Amino acid sequence: MFKHFAFLAAIAFFNASCASWQQNRWLADHHNKLKQVASSKMSPEQKTDALIQDYIVFMNEGLQFADPTKGAKYVKKYHDQNDALIEQILRDTKQWQGKLNTSDKIALGIRTAQKPYLKDLIELGPKFKRKYQQYAFVVKMTDKVLDILNFLK
Repeated sequence: MFKHFAFLAAIAFFNASCASWQQNRWLADHHNKLKQVASSKMSPEQKTDALIQDYIVFMNEGLQFADPTKGAKYVKKYHDQNDALIEQILRDTKQWQGKLNTSDKIALGIRTAQKPYLKDLIELGPKFKRKYQQYAFVVKMTDKVLDILNFLK
């Protein structure tokens, strides 16, 4: 009996450590990607695309958690590690968008409507916000990322 219990406990521990390792890997990948984007010579539009694509991957990961507490810890770690990088990319994007004339804004709107990630962003954004709505920092950052698309104001 004790052997079976010890075996099950070992499996549970192994699975938990594998999950933790995978989550830390995801976090490191996100941080490295956003750091590279923020410091790159990409155009502001390319930086925006890269940020949104990374955020979509992050939202998908956050929605995979069955345990909301573990999901919230993961989401908080992501935001703690990447908040400054995301803010930098968003500042650059808003500054660039603010300088666009009306025809440039329309052209950007048309290009944005054709982006392959737009459907995913529209579907995932509300689900993600609903799942983590009790965590104000998540809703605030998600709103900021989604607000990038409101440049036609």
